[in-house]
Amino acid sequence: MYQSDAQPLPNPRPERNLRFLAAGPLALIVQSLIALGLIVCGVSCSSSGSSTGSGPPPPPAALGGSNYGWYYLAPPCNREPYGVVYNYNTATATIDTQLQQMYTNGQRRLRIPIFHARGINSGTIMDSTGGNLALQFQTNLANLLAAVKAAGFVEIEVSFHPQSNNDPTQWTSFSDDYFQENWSLIQNLHPIIAGAGIPYHLDLLNEGIPPPGYAALLQYDQMLWNDYVAEFGSSDTLGFSIIADSAHVGQVSSVYGPSAFGNQGPPQLFDVHIYDETGNSFATAFNSLTSEGYQGVPWIIGEAFYNDAAEAAAQRAEANSTGQKVLYLTQWPLTSDESCSAAVNVAPPAEFSSYQAQDF
Repeated sequence: MYQSDAQPLPNPRPERNLRFLAAGPLALIVQSLIALGLIVCGVSCSSSGSSTGSGPPPPPAALGGSNYGWYYLAPPCNREPYGVVYNYNTATATIDTQLQQMYTNGQRRLRIPIFHARGINSGTIMDSTGGNLALQFQTNLANLLAAVKAAGFVEIEVSFHPQSNNDPTQWTSFSDDYFQENWSLIQNLHPIIAGAGIPYHLDLLNEGIPPPGYAALLQYDQMLWNDYVAEFGSSDTLGFSIIADSAHVGQVSSVYGPSAFGNQGPPQLFDVHIYDETGNSFATAFNSLTSEGYQGVPWIIGEAFYNDAAEAAAQRAEANSTGQKVLYLTQWPLTSDESCSAAVNVAPPAEFSSYQAQDF
């Protein structure tokens, strides 16, 4: 889910209902390792030296965490100047502190978005002209991932969010020019991500599975998937994240099945995005993927409303009733009331207690 403040585009599909929205030297700056455990003394530690505490033990760490794309919002909800990757070199202390806060609050996995477009530098969106980012942005990404690792996080997903003319979800005809730019960017950033020393998966296009009738997007997906797997294999990618409605989930087999561009087969796990009507959306995704032959493929729930107790309970109930394996969940920084913005209204996404309580 994303809508640029800096570069609005005509879009007949409201975001509320349709959430489409060669690497240089790795300048990894390894942060001082942060202690992974907290020693808690109960409030009644005795004067005789007894270490027996009366407080309850802390809850177990969560499996998942957050989409971490912005470190600040200016009133009322302006996120655009405050992208985490874009600004890591100038907001290092703030971002590192937020990473530690999220980790302390139980989060263990993050989804890091890469926003890019030709000729745009917005504070979130980075110029990808020629199929690469500026050296400073490459360095920022490397150093951010080093900080994520140093804070104690155990896994990341990196998602690609092309904007403006680079965004194939908005194309009415296929553009080989912009396809090659997007593909080259993935190729050039791959060594930075793979070299960060933390387990990872790539989302090759955020919410990239098309509904029926989007021929240009379908061609983009089929070409990119087959090119990627031919070069890098399928073990470090979940392909394209999926909006959990029948129109999008029903096209998964069209993307990963045989096409004019190859037949590399499906990814080993899916990233499913579930917001509204949580129970029905989960069931729709499960039933459609099962009917297409993907039963047993594990999921990441890559986007969901921020720290939402009702959604967390509904997600867990559906996972239990269907038997669908959900590896973890990463919340999007947007509350379900969508106050002040229908895209992002929380920064940083520090809390995760509602999903943690449901073993996400």
